[in-house]
Amino acid sequence: MTTTKPDPRFLAQLTDAAQKLQSLDLQAHVLHEAAPSLLEESAELSQRLLTLVDSLKTALEARVSADLAAKEAAIRAREQAALEKEAARAAALEEKEAQRLAKEQAAAEKAAAKAQAEAEREAAKIAAAEAKAQLLAEKEAQRIAKEQAAAEKAEARAAAAAEKEAQRLAKEQATAEKAAAKAQADAEREAAKQAAAEAKAHLMAEKEAQRLAKEQAAAEKAAEKARLLAEQAAARQAAAEAKALALAEREAAKEAAAAARLQAQQEVEAMKAAAAALKAKQDAERQAAQQAEEAAKARRAEARAQAQAEYEAKQKARQAASLAILEAEKKALASAGR
Repeated sequence: MTTTKPDPRFLAQLTDAAQKLQSLDLQAHVLHEAAPSLLEESAELSQRLLTLVDSLKTALEARVSADLAAKEAAIRAREQAALEKEAARAAALEEKEAQRLAKEQAAAEKAAAKAQAEAEREAAKIAAAEAKAQLLAEKEAQRIAKEQAAAEKAEARAAAAAEKEAQRLAKEQATAEKAAAKAQADAEREAAKQAAAEAKAHLMAEKEAQRLAKEQAAAEKAAEKARLLAEQAAARQAAAEAKALALAEREAAKEAAAAARLQAQQEVEAMKAAAAALKAKQDAERQAAQQAEEAAKARRAEARAQAQAEYEAKQKARQAASLAILEAEKKALASAGR
């Protein structure tokens, strides 16, 4: 036994049959006395068919509405599940991103702390080096001052010694001149006595002896004077050499102090340059970490916006599809009614 579906075509056939029953012509085809009752039954059957068509349409519309409601509920459930799944995925991504950012933040803080500790150690080294350089400079200055004082004292002693030596030589020269004069006077007196005692024949010999004595005294005096002059020259040369040696030592000490100060300054400058480079590196690392965090925030915001836009687009597409299906079914029902 075959079944008939209450589709729009069947409803149209029932409506057409009801309309035909209302316009049924029986007068020329049945007995006159049977026509009224048959027309009444035909009208009743037509009305019942129309009522059946209306009931079927109402039931079909109710079934379509129920199906649409079920489909809409299923769509909404699927959309809700998709939304919850998307929200869970976004939450998981956000949590994962937060963990990654937390790790990066911890690493950045650790690197910053390490850099800060290195900077503090470097600053301590620089301070210690500066203090050491200052102490060395002060010690060098004290040593140079002591050496300069010792050199000045030695120079003063050398000058005093030279002056004493000059005074001694002057006294010795005066004593020698006095002794020579006395010897000469004694010799002259002795010669006078001998000249008085001797005869005139010995006058030439006496004069010759006097001349020789004078020459000998003059030679002795000249030799003594030359000796004194040589000693004075030697004393002056010794004093000049001592003074030159003291000056050379002072100059060497000054040059050594200048070299030590220059080296200490160079070491301090090098340490300052290293500290500046370390600070620049720390600033660059902090800036890179900040830029990475901002980029991550921008990526998260973009991902959320994209997910929201995709969800809204899908939601609009589903709603449009549901409305299109509903409109198509309504049009089909309306066509069946006509």
